[in-house]
Amino acid sequence: MRWIGGLAGTLYLSWLLVFPELSGAVGHWIYNLVHGAFGAAAYILPLLLIHSLLRYFSEKPSGWTTTAAASLSALLAAATLLGAGIAGFTLQSQLTAALGSFGCYALAAAALLFALQAVFAVRWSKVTTAFGRIVIDDFQNWRRARRDMQAQWRQATVQAPACGKSGSQPQPLGPPKKIEDKPAALSGKTSPDAAQHRGHPSPGSPHADYKLPPVNLLREPLPDKDRGKPSDNEIAAAVSDLERTLKSFSVEARVSGYAPGPVITRYELSPAPGVKVSSIVALENDLALALKAKGIRIIAPIPGKAAVGIEIPNHKPAMVVLREILESTAALPPQAPLLSFALGLSSAGEPRSADLQKMPHILIAGATNSGKSVTIHSLILSILFRARPDEVKFLMIDPKRLELTFYDGIPHLFDPTAPAEKVAVVTSPKDASKALTALVKLMERRYEEFQLFGVRNIDSYNKEADKRGKPRAFFIVVVIDELADLMLIAQDSVEDSIQRLTQMARAVGIHLVLATQRPSVDIITGVIKANLPARLALQVISKVDSKVILDCTGAESLQGKGDLLYLAAGAQRPERCQGAYVSEDEIKAVSEYLLKQGKPDYPLLETMAKTAEADLSSFGVEPLEFSQALKLVLERRRISQDLLKSQFGSSARATNLLSLLEIKEMIYKPEGSNRWEINYDSIEAYLRQHFPQVPIK
Repeated sequence: MRWIGGLAGTLYLSWLLVFPELSGAVGHWIYNLVHGAFGAAAYILPLLLIHSLLRYFSEKPSGWTTTAAASLSALLAAATLLGAGIAGFTLQSQLTAALGSFGCYALAAAALLFALQAVFAVRWSKVTTAFGRIVIDDFQNWRRARRDMQAQWRQATVQAPACGKSGSQPQPLGPPKKIEDKPAALSGKTSPDAAQHRGHPSPGSPHADYKLPPVNLLREPLPDKDRGKPSDNEIAAAVSDLERTLKSFSVEARVSGYAPGPVITRYELSPAPGVKVSSIVALENDLALALKAKGIRIIAPIPGKAAVGIEIPNHKPAMVVLREILESTAALPPQAPLLSFALGLSSAGEPRSADLQKMPHILIAGATNSGKSVTIHSLILSILFRARPDEVKFLMIDPKRLELTFYDGIPHLFDPTAPAEKVAVVTSPKDASKALTALVKLMERRYEEFQLFGVRNIDSYNKEADKRGKPRAFFIVVVIDELADLMLIAQDSVEDSIQRLTQMARAVGIHLVLATQRPSVDIITGVIKANLPARLALQVISKVDSKVILDCTGAESLQGKGDLLYLAAGAQRPERCQGAYVSEDEIKAVSEYLLKQGKPDYPLLETMAKTAEADLSSFGVEPLEFSQALKLVLERRRISQDLLKSQFGSSARATNLLSLLEIKEMIYKPEGSNRWEINYDSIEAYLRQHFPQVPIK
């Protein structure tokens, strides 16, 4: 209990020293006594008392007397230095008379240091050693930095013309040059006989007379003079602003080249020797301010070049139309793979394409009004302009019911859960989940067929099928817009199906195009992202969203309206392109042309629902009778054998119908309950599929 009393006394002393007016008569008397004796030095008294108490009640209290004496000495020495209180004033006067002012303060300071050393057990040797080491390290670092700076200065003086010094002779870098960069298309080299392997529809095929849509259904590209590229004066002004701004921040660099594009112009900076790339990257916002640009993007460094790229938006961005890319033999030559599609124009103004078969799946993400939907339409139309319905089919899933409904009824449409005469764009998330599950089963069945043929992929299968006179397998492109709507309603089943398809479906000719405007980790999960190496990012809101899509920043700096970053499978960095624009009128024109070519046609699959007659015949139930039973359940919102018996007049028929409803999982009894629970969604879906004439309330 002694330490409690000592602690309470110390806290009380601290309180009355700080708030004497709130300490009562006794506290005020103690305050006058302590403050009168030591003056301002009394405020260190609580600290010394607390330390002395801890020392006294520690495991080794033998040194408490020394600690207490040292604490009192420290208090007196502090009072002497301040000349505070009766004790401090008396000691200061006596010492000044004997030693003088300097001797008084020197002795008091020394006494204070030694007293504090005794109280807190400070080892001055360690303090001086640590302090000396810090001073020596700082001095050595300063000398090293000084030597490096002198070496850099000497080297920069020799190569001063490369940094744009005036009054010097022209050096190898010279003035900025326009970069005529013509790299290969992103789709890569294609086999010269790729088109020959596509085959032709058989004479009896519904698509024997099918004709590919002509490109004149699309808008013509603008002439070069109307492309909106920056003028020579604008480029010269931008070069001057770049170099001047960098120089104002002590960054020596010269613009060695530029590449004007439809939306942005890329300037290549050649830093002087010794200039860190990070120092240029850190000036991104300052450069944007100096150039009065909406936003710039820095590529540090440009792959394959000893330069830093700075992409600056053009004042008048140009429009890139789909027809321009489709007619480009550099991007889409006649022998290009069947699933090649147009991306747009690169930052250097070169046509770009990509091959969905090589990806083999792609993730497209971007904020609202960034051009995501137009990019999807551009991908779909690129394939429709080059592929017949017997070569490529589309499973289109559009929970928003806004974008993909243009393609309802085209002969390329496909749904593994519906026959050809009933196929449509899937708009219900639950129907989409069923379609993806059925597609997984179709994939597994194709693998079994490939095993029987002794082949490994769809191309080899089609070659073998031609030799044996068998029908060729068609490619299936799954387009999902919007993925977030599916994940919110049926995440588990959708994620499982997408995982299976992205892992295994490439060999059997099934490819996924997933699009979302919510690039968050709960939508683009790690499971989905791991199997989608090809990514396409349009403008997003934040750097976090960009990292979710591309695993790097940059998409937040895009300009919108089709400005995109494409990360090819296996690529280290994304490439910037201006996506091809396609209008709603163009989409309708192509769809109307395709509708005139024929209707969807594909064989019945095991994954498709049977007709009502075939489905119910094995149970001994008439379709009309079953539809009446389903309608009765929806109207009464309950089910029982007595209800069915009163409706159909037979106990046996009621039992049979009840068993059939349970087999089809339209009704079930929860564990521990004897009451039927009804799956109304399943009943409504069955009626819509098999009995569309039955009204559903």
